[in-house]
Amino acid sequence: MQNENQDSIYLNVSNTEIKNGEEFSFTINLANIDVAAFDIQIYFNNELLEYVSGPENTNVVENKMITVWYDETGGENPKQNCELVKYTFKAKEIESEYIAIQGEFYNSEGVQVQSFTNGIEIIANEETQTEKIEISEESEVTSNNSKLKNLRLNHEGMTPVFSPDITEYYFLTEDLSSLEVTAIPENPNAAVMISGNTNFKEGLNTIVIEVTSLDKTSKIQYTISVTKTKDFEKANAKLETLAIENVTLEPEFVNDIYQYDAIVSNTTENLNILAIPEKQNAKVEVAGGENLQYGNNVVNIQVITENGYTIKQYKINVYRRNEEEQKIADEEQQLNIQKLNAILEEQNEEEEQENHENELIEIIKENKWGMIITSILIIIILCIVIYRIKIRKKDKDNK
Repeated sequence: MQNENQDSIYLNVSNTEIKNGEEFSFTINLANIDVAAFDIQIYFNNELLEYVSGPENTNVVENKMITVWYDETGGENPKQNCELVKYTFKAKEIESEYIAIQGEFYNSEGVQVQSFTNGIEIIANEETQTEKIEISEESEVTSNNSKLKNLRLNHEGMTPVFSPDITEYYFLTEDLSSLEVTAIPENPNAAVMISGNTNFKEGLNTIVIEVTSLDKTSKIQYTISVTKTKDFEKANAKLETLAIENVTLEPEFVNDIYQYDAIVSNTTENLNILAIPEKQNAKVEVAGGENLQYGNNVVNIQVITENGYTIKQYKINVYRRNEEEQKIADEEQQLNIQKLNAILEEQNEEEEQENHENELIEIIKENKWGMIITSILIIIILCIVIYRIKIRKKDKDNK
């Protein structure tokens, strides 16, 4: 099945109706375009789908995959009119799942020539659905579910790629006055209300998608911040750098990813946060990161453009260990250090043994050459002695 999102980049899917345990694949293809580098990001539910295979330069972290490639010849051998990448997945326990795909493609001069946003909806075939018919859609498990399964617009450009657990999105336009919003809840009986998607004014507009669970006990609000402006440069509210001193962010910082996790020790009360915007005149506001409590803490970094047209939120979930958790973490770290030291000692012993063997070989070689030289000298001396004896005997015979 071919889904032609654009003339130059299109998607092929082997099958969208599958049984649990079955594999399916999809490819991203090129036509009428030369690509010297690309960055493809794919989001999927790793509880429902298992990643099987893909390009060698693919990095998979939980529910996100990133494939990065560039032409090592500097653009002399770009990709063109070909199957660019192929991914294979296996269904674990699936009724319906949406795979979100986003890509950026560059020419040999490093200029972005195309962006690509698409998705694949995988559903269980009739046999699989029959197996699950005994599970009521109105059970306690799903009746309080207020998440979206899918969220998309009738125009490309929404960032980040949709995930049910991400509630804030962004869209930039020059002249659109409205957007069609498709919002599909995980529970088909949940109520969805959409507002703010028409009559866009110059500047910042907010689309609100409110999902209320079937039993009305849960409500989640998704927002899409729509910036309408002729000056895209001034609408840039991305961070160039986001880091915390002596703390590791998960995943590693990328300016199109807006949610991160971090773990700090029980003695960490305040965070030293470095947040630098891409545009010098943008304003950055940090809320949180001080007087951390044991357990979960939230740090919000808000970036506001110079003209105030765009506001973007970066969020860091910071977990501060308590004393008992820190003790366990320290013990695990100490154990890991001991294991590492044992490995290093073993490697050192192997290196010392190898060096010793090499030294013995060198000694044997040196002794071997010494024996050869000594033997040659003895032969020469014997030859001289024999020669002198012959001379003396000849002299006696002459007398």
